[in-house]
Amino acid sequence: MSINKTGKLYVLILHWQELQHTLACLNSLRALTFRDFRILVVDNGSETDDGQTISRQYPEVELLRLPENQGFAGGCNAGIKYCLDKGAEWIWLLNNDTKVGMDSLELLLDAGEKNHKAGALSGMVLTGAGETFAASGRGEIDFKKAKTYLRPDVPNGATVVECDWLSGSNLLLRASALAESGLFDEDYFLYFEDTDLCHRIRLANWKCLLVPAAKVEHVGGASTEGKRRFWRAYYYTRNRLLFFRRYLTGASRWPAHLSIAGHLLRHALVLPFRGPIGRKQLKAEYLGFTDYVNGRLGRAKCLDWCD
Repeated sequence: MSINKTGKLYVLILHWQELQHTLACLNSLRALTFRDFRILVVDNGSETDDGQTISRQYPEVELLRLPENQGFAGGCNAGIKYCLDKGAEWIWLLNNDTKVGMDSLELLLDAGEKNHKAGALSGMVLTGAGETFAASGRGEIDFKKAKTYLRPDVPNGATVVECDWLSGSNLLLRASALAESGLFDEDYFLYFEDTDLCHRIRLANWKCLLVPAAKVEHVGGASTEGKRRFWRAYYYTRNRLLFFRRYLTGASRWPAHLSIAGHLLRHALVLPFRGPIGRKQLKAEYLGFTDYVNGRLGRAKCLDWCD
């Protein structure tokens, strides 16, 4: 069945490196039961001309090439603006290392149409391989402990579950909700940007809904493998501080700050004894902390050693 192209719904895939994952994601879209959508691939500053391969194998895809890597937040924002300019009412963000279930989009849209205050929806995230998939998706924010969670458990029989936040790996966004909440905050660049956006959507009196029956496989961390694994330590440290500092006020900040300080102190005592990898992780966390303190946000300028 061919894809209809009304432009009311765009599937947006952010691509950077790992072309094989993007092609597998696009292949899974061809099997969706719901077909009334257009596809946009945002090439987020890839060093190779992956767009030519994508266009040749998937001629139905629209391609937006960015001159440099703008991070998850900036790359998605460029794609979202493109889709909104085309009149999109819904935008389904997918990490390039996802593969979607055949009925996943249909289930998400059905839930969105039935829940008019749903600003963002997500399916259950299946991480792993073969028969060892682990499911998660119910996002919680613990402001006292300054932690975020993606829980695997949902109420029995629930068709939708209201959450504090949803994974950006698969996120169906309503355009009218984005008009009130704004887009991703590019100060984060990578990690916590989905938590921040969902929190702002809820502050604007929209809901973030998990649809447990919708399933999306996610490799996870495909863009931060190898030496880039230390990106995660840097951005998680810096952006965790940024998020909780931004949304906690007054005395309520102290429990969160003490929790973060305790986490960093434990790592400072333990990681030096875990060999070169542990020491590099500690270095990345230290750089993330100092960049936060000095207000250096967006794309890090201190991670050349782990590119």
